[in-house]
This record gives sequence, structure tokens and C-alpha cells, in this order.
Amino acid sequence: MADGGQAIYHSDVVERAARILAKALGTGQAWFADIEHASSAQASGYEIDPSERLAIARRGRVVEQAARAGKARHVRRQHEWHRSTVVVAIPQHRPNYDALAALSFAKLEGPLEAILLLYATGDVRRYWPTVKRFGLASKPSGFSEEALTDAMQRILCGKAAIAQDVRAKEICIRAARYRQLTKEYEVMLREWLRTAARRFIAAQE
Repeated sequence: MADGGQAIYHSDVVERAARILAKALGTGQAWFADIEHASSAQASGYEIDPSERLAIARRGRVVEQAARAGKARHVRRQHEWHRSTVVVAIPQHRPNYDALAALSFAKLEGPLEAILLLYATGDVRRYWPTVKRFGLASKPSGFSEEALTDAMQRILCGKAAIAQDVRAKEICIRAARYRQLTKEYEVMLREWLRTAARRFIAAQE
């Protein structure tokens, strides 16, 4: 690289890596549709069977007003419904195989690949268990799971689901101690994330 590789250490390296991966995996701006809109009259050009078109029902005029039936029972007013058939343009995903190959070449061992993909895709169910396992092993503590989870939420969402003082009260720990523990985990997680992003960008370039 012309700058001797310094560009990959820029402060936005994590965001850059995350956007590339989001596109490569189909969760970012790599989604596209060949057409933005198509009417049913255009369907013949796309060889779409009429039965496979999306039917949309629209509520029309009132055909019967509301009325009272029996004791304290109301019959709602009735509308007529119109059914129209339209053609829907479904976005397709073209994977970026170069980016996926770079992810492999980067050799992100341990929690690095998982935390980068977690940040890029937000797929907590798939990637968080790996990050959590390594996190708990790296800094064992009596309240590791709560602090680690809150730290990751702060990174992904800007803040944890529960305020630190409230969380500390729930688990019966001093607020100052819990804030310090959460901060330590957040520093560790962010360093993992930056390391993973730098390696990925270097492998891609």
C-alpha cells in the first residue's frame, strides 16, 4: 500500500469492514431488484404465472352500517373489498466472493471472526455464543456474564438494555465495581473487533 499499511489502522476501520461484510452476506446495500415496480399488465414480459402474483385486497365503501345486536353487542359496519393482482419485484443478493475469501485469508482465530460478523450482521443467535464463550474464559468473574452481555450491547446498540446502576442493584454488587467490570469487558471486546477488522481489510487489499 502507498501509505505503508497505515490506512487499515484508521479509526473507521471497523465500520468499513462491517459494511463490506454486510454487503457480502446480503444484509447491506448489495441487495438490489432488477425492476422497482411492475404492474400486472407487464407480467407477460416476465413469464409469471397469474397464480404466482401477489394479490392485494383493498377496503372499499361501506355496504352496511354498524348496528346493535342483542344486549350490549355491536355489529361492526361492513365494507366491500376489492382484490387486485400485482407483480412484485423481489430483491436478489449477489454475494461478494472476494470479500468472503478475504474473511478466510484473514485467519481470524478465536473470537475474532465471530465478533466481526456479529457487528456486521447483528446475528446475535449465531455469533454471540462464540464471543461469549471466549469472553467469559478471558476474564472470569462472579458477574462475568451480565457485564460481558451489557458491554456487547453498548458496542452494538450504543447502550445496554438496562442501566449499569440498575443492573448492579439486581445482582447485588456495588455500582462502581460493576461499571469498572463492564468497562474492562468493553475495552477487550472493542480490541477484538478492531483486530479482526484490521486483519480483514489487510487480507482484502
